[in-house]
Amino acid sequence: MENPDRLISSFDEVTLSDYKMPIICIYSSPQDYQGMFVARLFDVNQPTHYILMRPTLEAIRSEIPERFSIVPRAKEEDPSIVETWI
Repeated sequence: MENPDRLISSFDEVTLSDYKMPIICIYSSPQDYQGMFVARLFDVNQPTHYILMRPTLEAIRSEIPERFSIVPRAKEEDPSIVETWI
């Protein structure tokens, strides 16, 4: 099965205003991208196909648009989730 994810090099490639509530969720070494940090764009609670990958958390954080704010991780979230930005 083909992977539907669309790897972007910057969130500038996505028109965030097209989304009701854009959220960026950062994962550490998720099952499908072992050894990488992955930032996936969500619209409210629906994942989109847009992902950004970097080798370090700092590199991912540097790509988060300035208007986003970090939200503390909830205990019931997937353990591979590092943090969420709204």
